[in-house]
Amino acid sequence: MNRVYLHNNESIKKIVIKYLIGLLPLVLYGFYKNGILLYRDDLVSFVDMFNVFYLLIISILLLLITNFFFKKKIFENMSLVLVCTVPLFMPPSINLLVYAISLFLSLIIINVLPKKINYNKIAFVILFILIIINMFEPLSYLNSAEKLNIYALNFFDLICGRTIGGIASSNILLGIIVLFYYAFFNNYKKVIAFSSLLAFVIIMILINNFDINELIASNAILALILIAPDTISTPAKFQSMVIYGLILGILTGLLTSFISFNIGVFIAILICSFTTPILVKLTEKW
Repeated sequence: MNRVYLHNNESIKKIVIKYLIGLLPLVLYGFYKNGILLYRDDLVSFVDMFNVFYLLIISILLLLITNFFFKKKIFENMSLVLVCTVPLFMPPSINLLVYAISLFLSLIIINVLPKKINYNKIAFVILFILIIINMFEPLSYLNSAEKLNIYALNFFDLICGRTIGGIASSNILLGIIVLFYYAFFNNYKKVIAFSSLLAFVIIMILINNFDINELIASNAILALILIAPDTISTPAKFQSMVIYGLILGILTGLLTSFISFNIGVFIAILICSFTTPILVKLTEKW
């Protein structure tokens, strides 16, 4: 996310701030679900209640450090959105030290990789961190309450965020609101978001025999809204965006169902971003 999709008179700083405003409700809900509720039920300490904010602070500090090393300014590109999006999809009980080290390494990697390589940076960073985490302990997206299975939840609770997911990526209702908020931005590729969501929903319903719970219980929907419509690693032409979104949604559904429930979407986004140049070439004369 290093430059802006379409011609836009707004400065990068204003665009970044608008995107960060969209993330704020998700962060606050993550604090409520994986902080306040768990502290209320004596499942985490007062200090651990603020983990989502620790992740954000660590992310921003590491961005400032790497920007200093590589002589970049904070609002030179969309990297601030990147480091504020990544924490949302981290496991609720993540080790902060492991997160800091792996994020720092991933930021260095994306700064030294050749710019000609086309890939979704957010998906790459998230996958890199999750792989490192899994090297130290089995990866789990369950928070303390979900491990004990102490809550009796209904369908409305689940779509409002009480399902299993990242520390701030489980509230599908808020995610849809953020989607319509972002849809008013000229540089947000809403065509990719809507087409990938449509394909994902259809695939998940068919694979899981119309079990809606399987559809909403993963990182996929929020990732397709926040990460998939990257301004750089995706096509810019309408027809290409539709095809890209449909392929991404189908691949996400398959990988989520058969490979990894919470990581499949990031693998799908990264794979599709690698294929963007091929898709653009195939559809350039349409």
